[in-house]
Amino acid sequence: MAAYIILFIIFLILVLLVYSESKTTKPPVNKEETKRKIDKAAEKRAAKKAARTKAKEKAELKKATELQKERARQRAEKEARRTEEARRNREEEARKKAEEKAAREASEAKEEAEKAAEKEAQRAEAERKTLEETEAKRKAQKEKAARETAQAEAKKQAEEEAQRIEAARKAHEEAEAKRKAEEEEAAKKAKEAKALPAYPDFDHSRLVEMGLSDEEAKDFVKELIPQIEEQLPLIEKALQEGDFHQMERLTHSIKGSSTNIGTGGVADLLVDCNTYLKTGTDPLIAKSYYKELKIQLGNLKAQYL
Repeated sequence: MAAYIILFIIFLILVLLVYSESKTTKPPVNKEETKRKIDKAAEKRAAKKAARTKAKEKAELKKATELQKERARQRAEKEARRTEEARRNREEEARKKAEEKAAREASEAKEEAEKAAEKEAQRAEAERKTLEETEAKRKAQKEKAARETAQAEAKKQAEEEAQRIEAARKAHEEAEAKRKAEEEEAAKKAKEAKALPAYPDFDHSRLVEMGLSDEEAKDFVKELIPQIEEQLPLIEKALQEGDFHQMERLTHSIKGSSTNIGTGGVADLLVDCNTYLKTGTDPLIAKSYYKELKIQLGNLKAQYL
């Protein structure tokens, strides 16, 4: 708008100049020279306008780049928060396990102390009976027949009492063993029934946000599928051998590729699995993650192939 106003003012000045010259009987104005000057002025204004447009586009590009960097930073912060939360969860789980172990050990120590006290009582009882028998022998010197009868009766009663105590002890041990077996079986079933979270479908929008087309992003996902398939047999072998360090290393390699491409599905699963394997050594939980990895790989194939 300002350019049009300036052009109008110049045109008005030229008209006034022409009119003034015609009044003062000066030579007529060279129209071609005037047109050339006007064209030159218009070219300068167009060049200035193009420069301003270019500067504006450059500023918008810079703003878009900064926005993309900010989004990347926010994603990194979100990932860091998730990692920290997972670490706190692991610490809390470890603390609970330690408390349960301490309680179990205290219970076992209490049971051992009770058994020791029972044995001590039996020993004291045996010593008492021995003293009584010795005293009975000393007193029975004058009445040998009566002493022998009393000793036989006392011995019989002692044997019956010992048998009763031994039977009660065995019954107690059997009941305790049965209770522990039932608790172990229940714990085993609880571990086997451990449910993993429901992971959302894999999303490759991260690549689109980075500037790739939707088709190019899908090609990256298709390249990820054979990488995971190559690692599956190795992960299964490490699981069978109980080599959790090897499992952690193998899942770490494909976790990076998956999370760089997208979120959800196999990417989130590999993050959880690799995080657990850094400290966890429960074969049942590791097996659950392996089974879920096969399921998520199948979902990824169905989604992109």
